[in-house]
Amino acid sequence: MKDLKITAQSVLEQNWREGYTVPSAKLYPFQWNWDSGFIALGWMHLEEEKAMQEMESLFSGQWSNGFLPHIVFHHADKFGDQYFPSAKYWDSRTSEFAPKNVATSGISQPPVHGYVLERMVEKFGMKDRLKALIGKTLKLHQYYYDYRDTLKNGLINITHNWETGLDNAPWWDEALQRISRDELAHVFIDRRDKKVVENSADTRPSDEEYKRYIWQLNALKDVHYESIPANYPYQMVELTTNAIFLASGDSLIRLGRQCRLDVSLLEKKVKQGKESFSKVLWNEEGYFSPMDIVNGQLIPGWGAASFTPLFAQLLNEEQQSIVFKHLKNILKYPAVPSFDPKHSLYHPMKYWRGPIWINMNYLIWQGLKAYGKTELANQLKGQVLALVEKYGFMEYFPVDPNAPTAYGGENFSWTASLVLDMLESD
Repeated sequence: MKDLKITAQSVLEQNWREGYTVPSAKLYPFQWNWDSGFIALGWMHLEEEKAMQEMESLFSGQWSNGFLPHIVFHHADKFGDQYFPSAKYWDSRTSEFAPKNVATSGISQPPVHGYVLERMVEKFGMKDRLKALIGKTLKLHQYYYDYRDTLKNGLINITHNWETGLDNAPWWDEALQRISRDELAHVFIDRRDKKVVENSADTRPSDEEYKRYIWQLNALKDVHYESIPANYPYQMVELTTNAIFLASGDSLIRLGRQCRLDVSLLEKKVKQGKESFSKVLWNEEGYFSPMDIVNGQLIPGWGAASFTPLFAQLLNEEQQSIVFKHLKNILKYPAVPSFDPKHSLYHPMKYWRGPIWINMNYLIWQGLKAYGKTELANQLKGQVLALVEKYGFMEYFPVDPNAPTAYGGENFSWTASLVLDMLESD
């Protein structure tokens, strides 16, 4: 495991830029939102200053209304042609709330920051720089309650599949099919990921899928990223985002008390969200499922996201017994797949339609520990580390134990960071 630590540190050092870490140098040349949250957990064990800068650099892109974008385009003029959609395409300054000194995207990602900041306070003690970041994260959570609590039940509405972090998961297929092919006819794409990733046709979303993603971007840009357009087809109460949101809400409540802030309103909203989650998002199959707000229906099928509610301890006693039983069976695979390998929509190599992701398994591992399921947590951790030892610090990993390679970006930062955090837990 010593070699794994050394290599993980090397990955982070290679991907460090001026105050932030890129997820993967060739594929993702800017700063990504939840990536940086996970990456700060790795730097926390290596260099306090870099962990601090990682979070501060991310929040330099926060909008005045509290919104935190999923990409901060540092040095956009220098690297703008290395990623599509570029900073110019997003045109964040169409919103009066966007920062003037840095370009950003106009959508967000799962808000893991409260959890990360609590871990940093535990490690370094409460410091003025952390207090400032706590204040900004509280403002982010208020943004979600002001703008995204569509159902008024403490759970937040996701308005682009990229916001979930689970870009092309089968759960989103039906909603994205509401965008007609006629509407896609004039959507322009200039993908760079296909030029960087080997076997991209087998491992990345198709061009038609990508056009649907850009169609959504354009629709949101038309309303300055400040509201949900009329008759907008993609609106989700998504599992991972809401589980992380509620877990980070708990962290912010504890941190706010340490800072002697009034967190009474946040306490009420988090309590409401927790009660809603276990009631609203539990399906008859015995899994948690995302809800399509447009038709009010839960979307069937399980994936790694179905187990992220463990991270926020959102399960009642009956749900716990069912979920733990499911996980014991699922860990016959090398780790928890992003989507059910027995489902007709499963794809063994295609991004979020089947392959294993370290960040999702990390969240599940932390959840198992929180519930006192030590044996199962240790089993999952061992399987995750074995995958990385076998394939290296890749972006995502095969479900087939005989597969010759893993997939996506090489030297992937959150893989390195979360492996470090797992190893340091020993």
